[in-house]
Amino acid sequence: MKNDTLGELFKNKTNNLNLMRLIAALAVIYGHASAVTGQGPADIFLQWVGYKFIGGVAVDVFFVISGYLITQSALSKNGLIYYCASRILRIYPGLIMCVFFTVFILGLSLTKAPDYLHSQQVWEYFFVNISAFNTAYFLPGVFENLHDKAINGSLWSLVVEVRLYIIVLALAVLGVLKKRSVFNFLFFFSIIAGYLNPEFWKFLFLYENHQHVALMFLIGSFCLINKDVIYIGPGVLLLLMFFAASQHGTPSFGVAYTILIPYLVFYLAFAPGFGWFNKFGDYSYGVYLYGWICQQLVVMWLPESTNFSLTILSSLLAFSFAFASWHLVEKPSINCRKYFKPSFSKPTLTTEV
Repeated sequence: MKNDTLGELFKNKTNNLNLMRLIAALAVIYGHASAVTGQGPADIFLQWVGYKFIGGVAVDVFFVISGYLITQSALSKNGLIYYCASRILRIYPGLIMCVFFTVFILGLSLTKAPDYLHSQQVWEYFFVNISAFNTAYFLPGVFENLHDKAINGSLWSLVVEVRLYIIVLALAVLGVLKKRSVFNFLFFFSIIAGYLNPEFWKFLFLYENHQHVALMFLIGSFCLINKDVIYIGPGVLLLLMFFAASQHGTPSFGVAYTILIPYLVFYLAFAPGFGWFNKFGDYSYGVYLYGWICQQLVVMWLPESTNFSLTILSSLLAFSFAFASWHLVEKPSINCRKYFKPSFSKPTLTTEV
């Protein structure tokens, strides 16, 4: 059984996290289709389960994976300077390029506002979004005739992600990540405090969906800290699925879902037969960044698009942007983190982010 703990699996087996993140990014596009077109039907997951739309599930998957890998990064022998550099180089170059393209190429070519570049809204959109400390959604004269006028409705999650990076950094500086008992105490205290008082975490995460994905991230962190005692196997998965099914339609289903999704993520991470995908690039971030924008463009060009056709065309277009983003911006930027790595450090078998 020891060989099937989460820690041993990550140490000894090739994982499928890159593929899972790409599928999740594409699921976000599919999940957003009805919001962008303003017409049904809702996505299949929402129709069948009736709890949340598939895009929300996909973002939960992102945050579970991120919580595990980011906490691992903070605990690595490369040190916290390398951790900070890695986080900045992974998030900001791709984000800045996306926002620059949106404002000064796409926006400038599509706007119907005569004073576009002189509008305060344009510069607020640019500087607010490249900071990833808040989110701005609108540009003057752009997409104003569409059902949803937001330029990029996906950027909100990056704000939460960056705040969680800072929290992990603070926990690492305080030594909490190296003390399992202390981390576990704070983890369960956070959950209980948030359950008893929903306002408790609003100073960090104002909205309910922000708090939820932050919880998924922290569960991922919890799994990393306790990786040596978490057994991954089909029996446990079936029990969790049975529990979730038994709670469907009740107020407790949210709890069952929150437990099931992280376990399912780590179970599927080691499903055999998909290791070949890791030799390709990690296009998930680019697909996520450009997905909503591409959906808006498709609706603008083809206003009669169905949700299905919108999903297919937007996914292909977003992947094209993601391919360029990975090879021209993201990968070169990530390679620069080697300059922040201590000379004594050794490579790890576990996926890095």
